[in-house]
Amino acid sequence: MYAKVYGATVDGLDGVIVTVEVDISQGLPVFDIVGLPNQAVKESRERVRAAIKNSGFEFPMRRIVVNLGPAEVRKSSSGLDLPIAIGVLAASGQIKMRKRKLMSLLQSTLFIGELSLDGGLKKTQGILSMAMKALDEKLVTVFTSSENIALLHYIDTIASYGARTLEDIVQVLIKPDSYTVEDISTNSEDKTYSSIDYKDVHGQELGKRAMIIVATGLHHVMMTGPPGAGKTMLAERLPTILPDMSWDERFETTRIHDVAGLLEKNTLISRRPFRGPHHTATLASIIGGGSNAKPGEITLAHNGVLFIDEAPEFPRFILDALRQPLESHTITVNRLQNSYEYPAKFICVLAANPCPCGYYGDPHKECVCSSTEFMKYQNKISGPILDRIDLYISVERPSFNDMLLINEDSLSSSDMKDLVERGRNIQLERFKDCTFKTNGSMPHRAIRELCNIQDDCWNLLSDVYERFHFTGRSFDRLLKVSRTIADMDGSLYVEKEHISEAMLYRHTPFHVSRIGDHDGTTV
Repeated sequence: MYAKVYGATVDGLDGVIVTVEVDISQGLPVFDIVGLPNQAVKESRERVRAAIKNSGFEFPMRRIVVNLGPAEVRKSSSGLDLPIAIGVLAASGQIKMRKRKLMSLLQSTLFIGELSLDGGLKKTQGILSMAMKALDEKLVTVFTSSENIALLHYIDTIASYGARTLEDIVQVLIKPDSYTVEDISTNSEDKTYSSIDYKDVHGQELGKRAMIIVATGLHHVMMTGPPGAGKTMLAERLPTILPDMSWDERFETTRIHDVAGLLEKNTLISRRPFRGPHHTATLASIIGGGSNAKPGEITLAHNGVLFIDEAPEFPRFILDALRQPLESHTITVNRLQNSYEYPAKFICVLAANPCPCGYYGDPHKECVCSSTEFMKYQNKISGPILDRIDLYISVERPSFNDMLLINEDSLSSSDMKDLVERGRNIQLERFKDCTFKTNGSMPHRAIRELCNIQDDCWNLLSDVYERFHFTGRSFDRLLKVSRTIADMDGSLYVEKEHISEAMLYRHTPFHVSRIGDHDGTTV
């Protein structure tokens, strides 16, 4: 007796259709699963056995061999429980349908779901990636858990059925008219940032101006200042002023978080991600990888913000892993059996103290760091990483009046978002025929063609380039920031004042101090 059913697993971010072949033959009772299953799939033997018996069916006491193809792909999804169970029931003749009709139905259907011992169906990670792959393979119907069905409703080109138990799935196969659509709300919104507003940030008007530039042009920024000055407050409010995500961005972001197992609600993510990994995070957790090649923090921040707080406390090799995604907006993870390319289009925000104790240059507190500690701390961030940052801002400790007085003229997140969207709309019109849509993503060749720099600015730019010894990359970034500032002003051309303001954000306190500038005890 033989049956073939289709299931799915996830490889990287992409779904992989798995052909589940079940053969039941005479012999001593045995239940083998072959085809490179991992431990979770191997354990499905016991879950499937108990689920079939506790759902009112009979588990065949014969020799059962389950083959998972393609054999060269490691199967890592517990969602293969359901197709294995359906395959056993179909091969043993317990699904009461005409054989030809049943075979035809199984050839166009994808089954995804983890089984509990009582036959219940549980939520499965990566359901969106699997369903999208099913469309490519002409599988027009998906049977899964009722906990997953809300996400599948966003894919209107596929018929999806959600059930709570294995028995319900069999009943729907036999009598499709028996399926009743559950009342599932897909309009719930994530309120993560509803209580966070830039109006709460006191005395940091320069920092807020820089954040508007960052959000408008999709630039990277580094903030330096003493502890408690407001660096984290500025960073964590950045998603509140970014433009609303498009449907494609929401779907892609949701798919990534679904594969990573971080999707809390069965609906598309509507708020831009904000990821702030701790400095003890491993390299694999930042760039992605591991045994299942899951996306890391860089990819989880896709379409949002990656906040690297206390950046010099991170190992240097982890910070250097940001080089590729900061330039190409992708991250490549190479493993022995495969190579994965994950999306990584995010705004990078670095935050750092000026020295290990945090008070170098502070007029009120002494720095107690030695010259060796000071230089070692600053050298944690390499030159190539600093060269990829567009703006540098110094965040000073707010004054007493700043903390107590309410500045009515201070911009709120809503006000700042309006300014950002105005600048973004200008960029969308300028780049309507281009593959890139923001100034920060503009390639080198397009800068001279699309930035519209006034002729009288080139002498100023020449002086700046020679005086500050810019690299080609940092000079390009200066021009991009200047173009963003011009867009915020509604100017068709980049003027000298736009370049001058952009230069205000090019000074970094890192890698500019000589050892002799630090006396080892005081400042």
